[in-house]
This record gives sequence, C-alpha cells and structure tokens, in this order.
Amino acid sequence: MTAPIPSAALLPGMVPDEVLPDLWRQSIAPFFDSRPRDPARAGQPPVIRQYHLGQALFVDTAFVAQQFRRDPGWMARHDDADHLLLQLFVRGTNRGTNGNRDFVEQSGNVYAVNLSREVIAESTDAETLSLVLPRALLQAELPQLVDASGALFEDNSASAQIFANHLLSLRQHLGNAQASEAQAIVHGTLGLLDALTRNRDIGASPAQGATLTTICHHIDRHLHDPALDVASLCSQFRCSRATLYRLFQPLGGVREHIQRRRLMACFRAITAPSQAQRRIFDIALDFGFASPSHFSSLFRTHFGMTPSEARESGGARPTLPTLAEGSTAETATEAMWRWARGLAGDTTPAGR
Repeated sequence: MTAPIPSAALLPGMVPDEVLPDLWRQSIAPFFDSRPRDPARAGQPPVIRQYHLGQALFVDTAFVAQQFRRDPGWMARHDDADHLLLQLFVRGTNRGTNGNRDFVEQSGNVYAVNLSREVIAESTDAETLSLVLPRALLQAELPQLVDASGALFEDNSASAQIFANHLLSLRQHLGNAQASEAQAIVHGTLGLLDALTRNRDIGASPAQGATLTTICHHIDRHLHDPALDVASLCSQFRCSRATLYRLFQPLGGVREHIQRRRLMACFRAITAPSQAQRRIFDIALDFGFASPSHFSSLFRTHFGMTPSEARESGGARPTLPTLAEGSTAETATEAMWRWARGLAGDTTPAGR
C-alpha cells in the first residue's frame, strides 16, 4: 500500500486566528526568529505547509510583513540547523543581510539564505516557496553551493526561470506524490541544481569559486584513482597545500571531501542492479578502501546503515516520518520543528 509524502500544515480554521501566528513562529524557530513589522497586524493568520522529502524539506508559506532575525544567540541555540534555504518569493519582497552580503529577494529569481551566517531581514506581505537543504547533503552533492548566499542566478535568466518553475511545480504536485517517489524527487532536484549552477561562482571570490568547482569535478572523475590525494591535486592544479586546504575549508577539508565522494560512489555502485553480483568489498577496493572493517564503519557512520543493508534495501532511505490523520495544529507545529532539526539528526524538542 502506497503512502503520501509526509506533510504538516497550519491553516486558518485549525485554531483561532490569533493563535496561528505564534504556532507559525514556533514551526520555523530552527531557522529564524520572526516578528510582524506592524504589531497591529500581528493576529492576521499565516499559512504554512511543509513536506518531508527524506533528505530535504519543501516549505510553502504566506505571511504578513515580517522582521526575521538569526543573530549569534539564535545561531548558538540552533547551530545544528545550519541549512541552506533556496527561496522563491512568489509574491512580495524581502530585504536582508546574510553574513556580509546585502540583497533584496524579489519574485522571478531564487535566492540562497545561508543559515550558517547571521540573518537580518524585513519582508513585505509575502508568499514564498523554500527548499531546505542540510549542510551534509550540500557537501556531498552540491559543494558549489556550500557558501552560497544571495541571488542564485542572474536576474531574468533562463536558469532562474527554469528553477523557479521547478519549485512552483513541486508546490503543485507534492500533495499528490507518494513517499516512494521522495528520493527520486530529491535526486532530480539536486541534479537540476547541479546542472544550472556547476559553472557559476557562488559565494566565494570569483577565482576561488571557479578553482574549487574545477577541483571538485576533477575529484569526481578520478575517484577510482588510488593516487588521488592532496599531493596529486597540488601537482595537477599547481597550488600549495595551504591554498588547497583553504579552498576546501568550507567543505570540511580536502581529504574528508574525497572520502565522502568515494563513499557516495560506493553507495551508488552497491545498490545498482548492474553490480548486484559483485562482492561489496570488491566495490570498496575500486574506490581505495583497503580494510573491510574500516570501510563498513565509515559507510555506516555516513549513511546510517551497513553496506549489506544498503544493498538489501536497494538504496532506499530510512522510512519517512509519519503524521497521523487528524493531527492538531499543535502536533503539526511540533512535527515541522522536528523535521527541521531532524535534517541535522536532532529530533528532541527544546525543553523536552
């Protein structure tokens, strides 16, 4: 029996209108502190619907003009929710500072809000779509976006329109999608993002961004090469170790990045039908893992399952969370709070 993609919502009519804004603030608490810009409109009910896609969240929300803050104290309390938000303002605008970057979010483009940095912003009345990507997923799949903030594409570009239309399509169809489709939806979205952004400098200086992207692509093409290491990269790209380490600092280190990419390649090979007859450790050897026990330990730490379990499940992700039919506004609020924290592995509500 199929099940829909898990979703939770806060909608007018679930509770008295004056209660909804406070529940909405609680549901987005891992991301921001929010306050209405006009206290006289504080009781106007927001609308939010959140979908859990396993590795990412999709959030559809509408609200009156707000002030958003993620200051150092807020970041310290929510340092495990340092996700990247890709936002489309379907209606309205948002003027803000994210770290040391100032920008205005307007309809027609998609903007990156990086929760590893401070956020200070003010919006008009707005309707937004947000794709929430955890940092570990970015580091593994979209390293060019790890340091992103501000406009993701050139204004009025085809790339901006293509990805904006993709987010609008997700809003239209996720309500009818099945949980079994969630992984494919995430992988398809990441693939589209990679194709649209892989040759762009996002977040870093132009030279550093281009160099990091080029080196990451070189690494992905040479994961089978046992000689792939810091020394070979320095030689290939004529840079010092200090320069290489500095470039890869946002990704957790160059050695760590190579290991993550090799683990991801092993995961794909182990779960591929074409590789079903091969021994798991033979696949691990292909990618430079010489110890079965060490490989199994690294794999389990990274994916939350052993290599054998991954093969048996066909690569399926752990079961998506569920929300009971007829859930109250309060349980929906807690679910959204948990889901935002759970992308980083923490599902214990504050104060519980």
